[in-house]
Amino acid sequence: MAKRVLLAVNSRARRGREARDRAAAAIRARGHEVVEIAKEMPPGELSAAIRAHRGDVEAVVVGGGDGTLLSAIDGLVETKLPLVILPLGTFNELARTLGVPADPAAVAALIDVGVPVQLDVGRVNGVRYLNEASLGLSTRVTRLQTGEVKRRLGMLAIPVTTLRALRWARPMHLEIESDDGSTRTVRALQLTVANSYRFGGVVDNPEASLEDGLLWLYSIDVRAWWHTLGILLAVAVRRFPHAPDTTAVRGRRFVVRSVHGRRHHVYADGESVARLPAEFTIENRAITVLVPPGAAGNIR
Repeated sequence: MAKRVLLAVNSRARRGREARDRAAAAIRARGHEVVEIAKEMPPGELSAAIRAHRGDVEAVVVGGGDGTLLSAIDGLVETKLPLVILPLGTFNELARTLGVPADPAAVAALIDVGVPVQLDVGRVNGVRYLNEASLGLSTRVTRLQTGEVKRRLGMLAIPVTTLRALRWARPMHLEIESDDGSTRTVRALQLTVANSYRFGGVVDNPEASLEDGLLWLYSIDVRAWWHTLGILLAVAVRRFPHAPDTTAVRGRRFVVRSVHGRRHHVYADGESVARLPAEFTIENRAITVLVPPGAAGNIR
């Protein structure tokens, strides 16, 4: 059955223009009509464009990295239109988690054969995100991962920029309020509030889920460089929540404040979105994504 499909591709992403043309051709070859958003639309206007096509299309194909998905998420949640991801970024965290292929023709096929899965969406100070929000070491790493660095190093940008950031890392003293009313004070080099069970390119928490309406908060305090070996080992054997120097808590809501009143930057899916104090909440099964039939059974 022919459908009207909204196609939005970040032309500034790697292979953006070529992938946009190939995806449009593949969608049309399957008998569907392509409604293409302006090629150079600023990312901040993507959700508004999706809202404008509410009732006019039956699926949305978004091409880009995790940052592009972040700019589309409000429109997708509010319209309830199913999302098809065309991975074009360097890391493509969510696409890799969901087993979405990079080939535009295979992505176009998901419009017809994709299995709909409903995923949770996190929020930090009202800003929605899909993978994780964080502050501390990772924010410096993100700033070091410029477009040029990612183009030159690809996935190696993660370890290279992390080692550079460690030279300047300083602990944060934070107060964490959980949804049960309890509070704790932590000393942390890194704090992450994850919606997904996979993030950071390497972390996979088998106890977490994208569908259970819960967030996981991880506070990491590495007091000596050799302590990182224990964390790396825990990541390797998929026991990150139980890693040394790591506090892991799950819940539906967290409020994080700086004990000393510092307004640390908070990044969500690689984009700067807020400052402390920050409230983290969850929207259960708020967005629908079409995934390959073979991958649907592996998503948790």
